[in-house]
Amino acid sequence: MATIRASLPHEDRTASEPRENSLEPVILSHIREVNSTIRLLRLNAANPDHTIKFLPGQWLDTFIPGLPKAGGFTITSTPSEARPSRHSPPYLELAIQKSSNPPAQWLWKPQEDILGKQLVVRVGGSFTWPPQHIDPSLIERLVLVAGGVGINPLISILSHLIRSATRPREIHFIYGTKATSELERQQILFLPRLMDLVSASADPKVTLSLFLTGTGEGGRIENGKLPNRTFARRITTTDTIEALDGYDVGAESARSRTVCYVCGPPAMTDEFVAYLSQQPGMARERVLCEKWW
Repeated sequence: MATIRASLPHEDRTASEPRENSLEPVILSHIREVNSTIRLLRLNAANPDHTIKFLPGQWLDTFIPGLPKAGGFTITSTPSEARPSRHSPPYLELAIQKSSNPPAQWLWKPQEDILGKQLVVRVGGSFTWPPQHIDPSLIERLVLVAGGVGINPLISILSHLIRSATRPREIHFIYGTKATSELERQQILFLPRLMDLVSASADPKVTLSLFLTGTGEGGRIENGKLPNRTFARRITTTDTIEALDGYDVGAESARSRTVCYVCGPPAMTDEFVAYLSQQPGMARERVLCEKWW
């Protein structure tokens, strides 16, 4: 979930989703603008010895001073970063897209107006790792499909798994976003982090495929600053099937032990969820999605 654009307030739209009972005070301690429309926020626990517990992929009900309704924003950091350590105080990270949504508008105020302010948050959501109804030890291949700011829950999941001693044997990350210029390519949300994570895994079974729209090139892009698998086009169903079958490191027989997560714009999410769910060897309960509309 990223900035909520639906007409229903976040709390009403997610009323059936699980959420914690406790409200957590946090301090807005750091802001970094990724590009002209997205900024990263760091929220420190008001009590530096306190751990705010969550699962990768979950979001926050974010209560902002003076606003009657909470905003809903995905946590893009990992659970380990929300625990106290010798190196840094516990924190949560959010990626906020500029929009007309009142909570997002407040979080896009000038930095000097909001840094140091106290907010209150509550953890919620069911689009998580591990999946709610699947034993993670039975998952051998994980496919993560992100479109635009739909990357937010998936970056938390991937970051968590790369640092975990137990993870699926294969992880294939597919990321599609718009980049019409070289500058926009340099400001793609979480791309440096993604590339670092894949590199840190040092595992050929962990792959990253990047799809850029708006470039007008229509083919493979060779650029040392981009992943080896970068294409100037939209993600297609063929691309998802290749990931589903593990490129050249797996086989179709592993589909029964494959789980897919999809998060992106409505049309993209609906198309890929429907398509992947109908593939031989797959099942609807192993194609998970997050919708913020």
